Amino acid sequence: MFARRLLLFWLIVAAAGANSAPALAQQLSGNGVVEYQLVHKLHKVVGRSKAMAVRGTVDASGLKVMARTQVGTFDSENTNRDEHMMEAVEGAKYPWVAVRAALPGYKLPTSANTTKVTVQGAVELHGVTVNHPIALSVETKDGVHFQVRFEFVESLTAHKIERPSLFFVPVDDAITITGTAVITAKQ
Repeated sequence: MFARRLLLFWLIVAAAGANSAPALAQQLSGNGVVEYQLVHKLHKVVGRSKAMAVRGTVDASGLKVMARTQVGTFDSENTNRDEHMMEAVEGAKYPWVAVRAALPGYKLPTSANTTKVTVQGAVELHGVTVNHPIALSVETKDGVHFQVRFEFVESLTAHKIERPSLFFVPVDDAITITGTAVITAKQ
């Protein structure tokens, strides 16, 4: 009788421990392409960087991720324009553009799925961080490899960037940021 009670006690303790064990964190890593689209009354400029790095974790508290690239890696297929962009964002002084994002309670899909989520993002450009939501589309075929697409609008003046001018007409304040990241999750 005592042995049965002792066995029952240990089964209850083991079950309680299994239920309260912390979930293992999944480490996220990957890379991708990010573009900016800048509009002037006379033309539209698209600059692309293929050097975006992504790192993050998903654990019991949710998703925490950072994506960044060097501003000098953006290519608009016009070297003069790229040099002017580097001057406007003071690329020598502020060489990185980074996005940090979090989504409390988020869990990665474990099977083929495409979901749309909105994360709280912090965009750092020109040494100034601006916080706002960022919409993501997360696609997976196996719950390990993910393709993440994003698009959001950023204000140059919010980042204290003087808007470049052409023929005394400044570019629009709003720039559109789009991109795709390929990410792998590991335990």
